[in-house]
Amino acid sequence: MHLVVIGDIHAQSGKFWRILREADLAGDDKLPTDRLTGSADVRLVLLGDLVHAKSRERYGDLTGVRRYDEYNPRHLEKAEAAQEVFLREVLAFQERVPPGRMTILLGNHDYNAIADDQGPLRTDDVSHLEWKANYGNPLPDDLRAWISGWASEHVIEGLHFAHVGPLPEHNTYDNGFYLENRRRWIYDERDYLDGTPHRLGVYGHTPVRGGVNIASQGRAVLLDTNGQGDEYAYLDLQVTKEGYRLRMRGLFFDELIARDLARG
Repeated sequence: MHLVVIGDIHAQSGKFWRILREADLAGDDKLPTDRLTGSADVRLVLLGDLVHAKSRERYGDLTGVRRYDEYNPRHLEKAEAAQEVFLREVLAFQERVPPGRMTILLGNHDYNAIADDQGPLRTDDVSHLEWKANYGNPLPDDLRAWISGWASEHVIEGLHFAHVGPLPEHNTYDNGFYLENRRRWIYDERDYLDGTPHRLGVYGHTPVRGGVNIASQGRAVLLDTNGQGDEYAYLDLQVTKEGYRLRMRGLFFDELIARDLARG
């Protein structure tokens, strides 16, 4: 069995489709290939957070607005519309994949998009006001229903997949999730998979420069597809009788450093 695992996308549709083409799971028409729909035992797992660009600059790229202002109704409407187009593309793609071959997990930003009782999230210098009452337009009912059906975890062949971490509370996005900073588990020495039937866990959510990091005494893989600039990463995971072969794919590090420190 082969699994292609993609971490947080955050509205970067170009990176998403580039990954699927590179993994030979989608064609230029954004439809699944025979590798995903045919007899080959290949699965696709998305670790969540398809929505909300992660910086003001990326919102500008998303909307075509030079200086994106989330409090400008026209700018916000463009951000909502662009993300709804992307979500519908992913939905159309999934509808053409046989059942059980593609799993989308619910991230905290996805949950926020459908949670009417939760206020807007914020990342650094930008607030995510899309689809929030008193700010944006309602998320269309069909997209809301689709996102509401995304699971919080996925287990297959001894592998555990979730957005944030191994424990149920890690992937419960109530107010305590933010007050307690539940991703701090990655800094603990504890093996959070001890006592579970899972041999290995794969999680997103946590920004990781270079695409990947390890936690939980070597039993948890932290995958970051989001990347800076053109960086992207995904996991190609092969399950055999002997074990798990993990290969990182993508562009892990792309940085320009000025020669003159004064210009840095």
